[in-house]
Amino acid sequence: MQKNKTIDLDNLDVDELRAITESAQQLIEKKQHQRLYDAYMQFEKIAEESNSTIEEILKAGEKLEKKRNIKYRNTANYEETWTGRGRKPTWLVEALAAGRNLEEFAV
Repeated sequence: MQKNKTIDLDNLDVDELRAITESAQQLIEKKQHQRLYDAYMQFEKIAEESNSTIEEILKAGEKLEKKRNIKYRNTANYEETWTGRGRKPTWLVEALAAGRNLEEFAV
């Protein structure tokens, strides 16, 4: 990686500053595009090696993420879950107020 060159921005006029800003923005966009392209190519290779499509992998990932995020489940109604983030759901608040422990609902 190159050493950073220091530019004395105070000595530049407005047009020069705008030119630097525009060049920097174009370079940022180019590098972001290249990074995404490289990631996509890696993803495509992984899909090919696993004899799957990218779409299949993404669907499987969504299902796994949903299952992994659930940390607590209502023992009276398995449809009701909580990830442990944000406000506690009403069913959990009521159960805790009734004297139950949070660990009883851990998945």
